[in-house]
Amino acid sequence: MRLSEILLLLLFRIKYKKYKIQSGNNLKILGHLPIFKVPQNGRIFIGNNVVLNSDFKNSNTSLTTKVKFITGINGKITIGNNCDLNGTCFVSYDEIEIGNYCQFASSSIISDTDFHPIKPEQRLAQMNGEKIPFDEVKKSKIKSGNNIWVGWGTIILKGVTIGDNSIIAAGTFVTKDVPANVIVAGNPAKIIKNI
Repeated sequence: MRLSEILLLLLFRIKYKKYKIQSGNNLKILGHLPIFKVPQNGRIFIGNNVVLNSDFKNSNTSLTTKVKFITGINGKITIGNNCDLNGTCFVSYDEIEIGNYCQFASSSIISDTDFHPIKPEQRLAQMNGEKIPFDEVKKSKIKSGNNIWVGWGTIILKGVTIGDNSIIAAGTFVTKDVPANVIVAGNPAKIIKNI
């Protein structure tokens, strides 16, 4: 491990100690520190041998953002063992559970929430800084199996389950479940190949 990686890991542990973040052994942070927003009862669990890659200079991909973890007041994000997260954004108001040996490319967004209410008067109230009933904002758990690969710029929305070994092609918009051992692509995501 390079000195810069050791210093980033130490800075990570000091800076984010106040949040409810648990990480396993051999966490590796490349480039910049990830961004965490974890209010109230939000929780984040990061498994063993996970790489959080926000390295804009030395990456083999066109990283355009830092790795981000954002929870609502009761959101929960669990990242399995041996995962590689490259400039990915996870947003959980309910729960996101990622399996083991998963790879996420840069600029991908995984969100289990709609963020905003559907009723027009509630959206206007929110825009005006008024409190709104967040229990009316739709949210639903996202779960992935093991050994999935999520391509650059993918968006995965609430309620989706992704099966083992599947690949989500770059730029894909996922709103429905993806079975195991397939490649999906497009908007909306469609199976293009069995693997």
